[in-house]
Amino acid sequence: MIAFIFTPIGRYITIAVIVLLALSGVYYKIRADAVADIEAIATKDALERTNAAISAGDAIRDDPARVRSHDRFERD
Repeated sequence: MIAFIFTPIGRYITIAVIVLLALSGVYYKIRADAVADIEAIATKDALERTNAAISAGDAIRDDPARVRSHDRFERD
């Protein structure tokens, strides 16, 4: 197997595999960061709406577990 890497075609295949692994790693890192950003924005929005409701004197459930709970206005 190692002898195959040192052949001319083996070098090209090895380089292609390394490039493919690097690009897939970059893709998954970007995707994970995007998901984390979207979740952070959703949490921030929920907290801002809760704080606005509290400031307005509305009767709301203000327990921390409810911040990420589903509501009937959620869009998919």
